[in-house]
Amino acid sequence: MIPPLLTSRSKGAIFSPSGAVDFEKFQKNLEFLESWGLNIEVSPNCFQKCRYLAGKDHERAWDLIALLSSGYDFLWASRGGYGALRILPLLDECLENIKKPFWLIGFSDVSILLNYFATRFGLMTLHAPVVSSLYETSICAVAALKKTLFHGKGVYLVGKCWQEGDAEGLLLGGNLVSFVSLLGSKWFPDVSGKILFFEEINEDLYRLDRMFTQLYHAGVFAEISGLALGEFKDIDACALKELICEYFQGPVVAGLPVGHGAKNFPLFIGGKTKLKSQAKEAFLCQKVFS
Repeated sequence: MIPPLLTSRSKGAIFSPSGAVDFEKFQKNLEFLESWGLNIEVSPNCFQKCRYLAGKDHERAWDLIALLSSGYDFLWASRGGYGALRILPLLDECLENIKKPFWLIGFSDVSILLNYFATRFGLMTLHAPVVSSLYETSICAVAALKKTLFHGKGVYLVGKCWQEGDAEGLLLGGNLVSFVSLLGSKWFPDVSGKILFFEEINEDLYRLDRMFTQLYHAGVFAEISGLALGEFKDIDACALKELICEYFQGPVVAGLPVGHGAKNFPLFIGGKTKLKSQAKEAFLCQKVFS
């Protein structure tokens, strides 16, 4: 299920599935997004707060379910944080199918939902900046995002070869902590033959070690065809490379401009992906629209 490209007549909504939203920061980014000519509605529950969450679990879940039944062309997460994991049981109970393809957009904690909709419904989703981070994203990355949504621009991201080889398959993953939190649950996706993508922020090397070790012991690295790595902010690249290559012997492309930094280029979760990792050429490529 590939969503249709957006136009100036496209209608969408902004929702908060995870952390509580800073209204002033959000409003500035919303005005920027509206300058694209989109017809945008902000969910009435977008600014709810319950501890560090954007409302109680049932409020966030029912909000998303109601938006799904409204026929929007896109649903854009207001921010990440934490909380998407908590609403998966409620989504399971209330969702049977999707009436039409739509763009589900976000990253960080929202990558849980990107993978959920990609694997359960076969909906291709978009790993891209949440609304609250648009102003923090580079001009080039935002331009690429707009071209992707309006003109069907493919993904071609250059990285560094950490381990040689080529791979093709559907892309899954996103934020490492969020993805690992699905291990052992019924929502952990089938990764056989897939290419996994990971990015992370504010995690010490030993914590990354713990998560990659957990993935290894769960048999994940024995099943995937390739590994793509985005930004791992403030982590020594040599130490991370040593850790990764200890557990996975397939092709690894690292240093892709995707993550919590300014260079957060879009990726299609659930989209067909080619990964090439050679000493002279290392890239990730996705051509979804012909």
